[in-house]
Amino acid sequence: MNFSGAVAESGFPHRWVLTFVEHWLYRGKSPFQQIDIGEAGPLGRCLFLDGWLQLAEADEHIYHEHLVLPALLAHPHPERVLVLGGGDGLAVREALRHRAVRQVTMVDIDEQVVTACRTHLGSLQQGALDDPRVQVLIKDARRYLRQIPARFDVVLVDLVDFTPDSLALYADILDHLPRVLQPGGIVVGHGPDPGPPHFTGLYLVAFLGQRFPATAWFTGFVGSFGEPWTFVFAAAQPLWAALSPRAWQERAKALVTPPRSFLPENLPAMLRHPSAEEERIRRFGQRPITTLPEPAWHARVLHAGAAQRLFTALRPPEET
Repeated sequence: MNFSGAVAESGFPHRWVLTFVEHWLYRGKSPFQQIDIGEAGPLGRCLFLDGWLQLAEADEHIYHEHLVLPALLAHPHPERVLVLGGGDGLAVREALRHRAVRQVTMVDIDEQVVTACRTHLGSLQQGALDDPRVQVLIKDARRYLRQIPARFDVVLVDLVDFTPDSLALYADILDHLPRVLQPGGIVVGHGPDPGPPHFTGLYLVAFLGQRFPATAWFTGFVGSFGEPWTFVFAAAQPLWAALSPRAWQERAKALVTPPRSFLPENLPAMLRHPSAEEERIRRFGQRPITTLPEPAWHARVLHAGAAQRLFTALRPPEET
């Protein structure tokens, strides 16, 4: 098997996740980041930013459904939705599945990402960015939030991952969000694995909890990421807490098509967690979170020769 390259990602020195790319569809560098889109066998088309896997065609619906749909169902009338980041257009696609949604505003700083994804991931977008309900703005989300007079029912923070390098960006964004929320509005954030050794997802819950009176969280396993991913609700009031399994199920009837990656009636159970995890979140939130207990993350895009040698070295002996 021949490869055009590979991507190696690591959150800590003892573990790496490898994605082998059969051929590249797009490679470019914007003023903000390196952008790569490639075909990766059964994973399908994959988007990488600065070497980090953002989505794989095979399971991107798991990430995007968990990011978007529970919040839309938790809100009684999610008419106006703001997507911060999300230049691939897939969070917008999910938001349009709710019949109550009248307007979706997507704000992404990198026009090159938006254009490349329109071209090479158009089949996944399903025309979302051309929907008349959608407004696409090429802006810095921080500047946009300082200037925008509009208010939204749901804000989806689909920015870079929650890591030591992005803490300042997240703090700046989150500090402005209460002002742009309608009464009863919900913010959704996302982050890495909530479990050991670094508990990054739980730090994200605590980080949001320092800025909003009510939070709740759940996870979804994204196979291409190689770990469970954390999703967090944040709001002035926990409107979701009063919803029974049947109520979630009834609200899901507002979706044009049902979720593929979770059952709405299971959301009350998904939002409950062992006391040890809740206690850890409480401890993390007792002091300002200005750093995370892990080294800076690393990602590398390997050229064809290095990818081929690595793949050969990793193959079982009977296949070599």
